[in-house]
Amino acid sequence: MFIGTVKVKLSEPLKWEDKNITEIDLDFSKVKGTTIIQCERETFQQGNFSGIIRSQSSEYCARMAGLISGVPFRSLEKLSADDYDAVWQTVGAYVGKRNPQEFYDQFTANDDEEEKAEDEEGFTGPAEQPDEK
Repeated sequence: MFIGTVKVKLSEPLKWEDKNITEIDLDFSKVKGTTIIQCERETFQQGNFSGIIRSQSSEYCARMAGLISGVPFRSLEKLSADDYDAVWQTVGAYVGKRNPQEFYDQFTANDDEEEKAEDEEGFTGPAEQPDEK
């Protein structure tokens, strides 16, 4: 099991109370049985039954992210969609028994490839002409 911290860099700072948060530190060493129980209770109390498959529930995973990062769940809800996805899906990888650091590295590598593609002109070479018979 992964025990360590994954630092999720935010694309734009999150302003919460008097703080300017630029990254979410997901400290997976803080996950205990009580963490899992609390996430389940809070998710199900809200009537969200997608938490049955915990690794695929954005709410369940975001609640866990809040508990292990020290950033309250209600502030994580204020993140942009891309940043929220990066946070909850990284936790989802952990919950699904995958290495969350490897997942996050791949997740952000895809973003880098998309940015490179956008920087290029976006034009392809001319199409090949078929041989005339």
